[in-house]
Amino acid sequence: MFIVSGGRGTGKTKALLEKVKDENGILVCDDPTKMRERAHKYGITGLEIICYEEFRGSSSDRPAYIHDINKYLKYLDSKVQGYSLSLD
Repeated sequence: MFIVSGGRGTGKTKALLEKVKDENGILVCDDPTKMRERAHKYGITGLEIICYEEFRGSSSDRPAYIHDINKYLKYLDSKVQGYSLSLD
C-alpha cells in the first residue's frame, strides 16, 4: 500500500501523481478536471483520472490511487467521522 502524508504544501499530490504515472494506475479524486490541470503544471501527462462515482462503477484491473482519502470516505458515507490507519 502506497501512503503519502504530510502538511499542506509538502508535495503529497505531486508524489501521488508520480506514483500513478509510474505504476500505470488510475487516480481517483473529487474533481478530475482540476487534478488534470495540477498534473499538467507538474509536467505529468497521460494519466487516467476519474471521479469517485466512476471509480465505484469501475471494473478495471489497474491499480487505483485515491487523492484525499478523507473526502472519499465522506463521499461514501457522510456519517464517517474518523478512522484508524496502520502504517505497516
